[in-house]
Amino acid sequence: MPKKLKKEKNQTAISRRDMLKLGAAAGAATILGPTILTSRKSTVYAQGTVAEPVLCPPTPVPQSPPHTPFVDNLPIPSPAVPQLLSPAPTETANTLNGEAARDPHQRWAEFTPAVTYQLELKAGTHQFHRDYLPTYIWGFNGQYPGPTILNAYGVPSLVRFKNSLPTTTTSFGTNKTTVHLHNAHTASESDGFAGDFFNTGLFKDNHYANAYAGIDAFPGNFPKGDSREAQFTMWYHDHLMAETANNNYLGLNGTYLLYNDKCPPWEFSSPGSIRLPAYYGVTDIPLFLAQKRFCATNATTGRTEAFQVVGAAAPSTDKFIVNGKIQPKLEVRRRKYRFRIINTGVVLPFTLSLHGPDGVQKPMTVVASDGNLLLTPADCSATSGFPLLDVNVSSRMDVVIDFSQFSVGQSVYLKENTQTPQFVSSPTPPDPAPGVPIGTVMMRFDVVGNAVIPDTPPIPSTLTDFPPIPAASSPPFEWGFRFIPGQADGNNFRVSHSAIPEDNASHVATFLPFDPFRVDHAVLKGSTEEWIIRNDTLAGNWLHPVHIHFEEGRILERTVCTVPSATGCLPANRTPVTMPPWENGNNARRDVYPVPGQHRLKIRLAFRDFVGRYLIHCHNMNHEDAFMMVRWDIVESMAELRQRREQINAERIARGEAPLYRKEDLG
Repeated sequence: MPKKLKKEKNQTAISRRDMLKLGAAAGAATILGPTILTSRKSTVYAQGTVAEPVLCPPTPVPQSPPHTPFVDNLPIPSPAVPQLLSPAPTETANTLNGEAARDPHQRWAEFTPAVTYQLELKAGTHQFHRDYLPTYIWGFNGQYPGPTILNAYGVPSLVRFKNSLPTTTTSFGTNKTTVHLHNAHTASESDGFAGDFFNTGLFKDNHYANAYAGIDAFPGNFPKGDSREAQFTMWYHDHLMAETANNNYLGLNGTYLLYNDKCPPWEFSSPGSIRLPAYYGVTDIPLFLAQKRFCATNATTGRTEAFQVVGAAAPSTDKFIVNGKIQPKLEVRRRKYRFRIINTGVVLPFTLSLHGPDGVQKPMTVVASDGNLLLTPADCSATSGFPLLDVNVSSRMDVVIDFSQFSVGQSVYLKENTQTPQFVSSPTPPDPAPGVPIGTVMMRFDVVGNAVIPDTPPIPSTLTDFPPIPAASSPPFEWGFRFIPGQADGNNFRVSHSAIPEDNASHVATFLPFDPFRVDHAVLKGSTEEWIIRNDTLAGNWLHPVHIHFEEGRILERTVCTVPSATGCLPANRTPVTMPPWENGNNARRDVYPVPGQHRLKIRLAFRDFVGRYLIHCHNMNHEDAFMMVRWDIVESMAELRQRREQINAERIARGEAPLYRKEDLG
């Protein structure tokens, strides 16, 4: 079609394109204006040179100092500010000017960055509570949480991650890094592969196309790809192999939001918008959840340090953190708010509910899971059939809370329901509401007045369209997650992989620790596969929140073994489990798949647009650091697929293992 005719036909789309570019180019400040300037700022004490922490003894494990609930305002992470980069970004690694080695950026000319950022990983201090002195952290730009990147589909971006972590440290962190944007549709060289780490003093440019999955199938669209594949809430975090938990515990994470016509950064009526609460930091607020433990305050050093043991994994915790504060409060008005809940870990899930001043559970409306809009919104309430919202490590759950159901002057509480209540003080303060113990409260919402910004309309009954679930191109491929104690290297969490189902007599499970140089499965670009994820752990033990990089999936089936077995389950002993609407593949798309002991999931994924190395792993960060993680590759052609799979078979035979692929699986 001639360009002139195409422009005339898509005049409305081009107008939206210009608006989205404006929003992204200014970090959405052009659209939000004074909203960002007047939003609350995190109390961060970042310095050029920060004294290393003096850690408290590893034993006995300390109880964190007491704190007074609801005295700190909820901080809002500040938006990242775009900036010109010097040296300028390049398609190939600029190793002569300080960039870490990497593969060339894929589709660079097609998605030349329109917006660039620099985030510097460095030490800083952060005050987690008014009653505490500052705490030593590692953060992006020296702050915790890191800046929020606000961007738009159709506006490619590049983030330069500069490693300025200390060359030596008394903390339990490791000053190498690789950064994963969870779970963007990103080329492998920018995906934060766990083995692609780089040292302090270097930088690395991660290139984000900000395009929908399906670029090759929908090349004429703007933005490119299938808009039904849109994701909106993501987070970036350190992904260093064997050290992810410790580096994230120290603070190396932040939020990345994408906008489009359906979910723009404004609330007024515009073509295609479903008009959810949208003003960042005012009516659209990230809730960055974490767990920590603290040493006693040290008056000599002027610090209240995070408890950590050098050479050990992230510790057990006794404080809940929201946006870097312990039990904060947030003033709200009688209208709807969108909260993007992100569990940054590092180990345990949060199981949340909302309670009014009378202690009675109140509804939250779930509108997105793992950054993907639900097909239809779902209530999380006492009468919905799913009264608790599970937010596993690295999951994102977007909820809308309508505070017009409360009166001015009332307080509302976000409650954690399954973890050991956090220590508040001794004696324990009174419960803020009947049946809501103070130690279970994550944060408090204070209703201070009627709406000033006009409320958004009722949430639509249909939020989005889903692409059809494609047929699988090959037989199912199985991943088994298992705890195998007594390993010589201490890495007791393992993943098996098999092209032969567990109920087949030829099935042989091989559990190996993660090796970034070993490929354990190869898939063809443009294909669709059905993957089985199972947790052989006996019920009551570990839940594995399994994360698959790069693509979103649809859960077709969840079953549980009625005859528990630590070595697999016969099909006759499996029974279906009803899934909540934010998990069921007919209503939700996911990239974190919670798999309790004896559970088995059947999922379907397509692999599109890019090639290279990707990961599947447990996102309990202590588990992935104990190498419950596997590399799998996407390849370009059938010839390469056959070559790679034959190589995998040959390497397994050389190790004395059975081949992974049968002849018919080789491609």
